[in-house]
Amino acid sequence: MGYTPFPSTSSVDAEENEWWTRREISLIQNLLKEEGEASRDHIGAALGCKYWGPTRFRNALKEGVKRGAFRKTGRGRYAPA
Repeated sequence: MGYTPFPSTSSVDAEENEWWTRREISLIQNLLKEEGEASRDHIGAALGCKYWGPTRFRNALKEGVKRGAFRKTGRGRYAPA
């Protein structure tokens, strides 16, 4: 086995990533249930998404819609499912 500067991935990494994804989707879902339809910018500001890490917010929105946790109602707008 040779050295590589890139970290390897493992099932533990995948499980941890799934845990965080579910948590982020849940945060968005709860906000939308409390406040109703909201813009992507409002959701991001309300939840402090700029601290989540690169692309995590975008991925959580996309995955949340895919999983049926909430729905996209228009360009950059989301609502409870």
